[in-house]
Amino acid sequence: MSAELLMMIGGTSAFFLTLYWVRSRDLREKYAVVWMGVALMVLLCGLFPKVIMIAAERAHLAYPTAVLFISLAAIYIFSFTVSVSLTRQYRRNVRLMQELAIMEQRIRALEANALKRE
Repeated sequence: MSAELLMMIGGTSAFFLTLYWVRSRDLREKYAVVWMGVALMVLLCGLFPKVIMIAAERAHLAYPTAVLFISLAAIYIFSFTVSVSLTRQYRRNVRLMQELAIMEQRIRALEANALKRE
């Protein structure tokens, strides 16, 4: 299997997988736009392999693989920032659940005291 065919299959798969996750509400639209762009770029590189060569020449890079490395680095940075935001959101959710549990306990205690007074 050639690299071009692999990129076409990967780009198409990523495109449809992103659509599926957006439709099933597992992926927010603001992230889907970026991933659709990544899938489109992979697909275009598979359809037009000379694009990598042209991008390398315009960026004054000696090797076309450097373009691939820069692209993967950009995807890595984006993925890392998403992971950081998900971690922050997880911690917020844990804190909110703890506060909710404390409030529920206080309400039950107040209700129990009110019933005793009656």
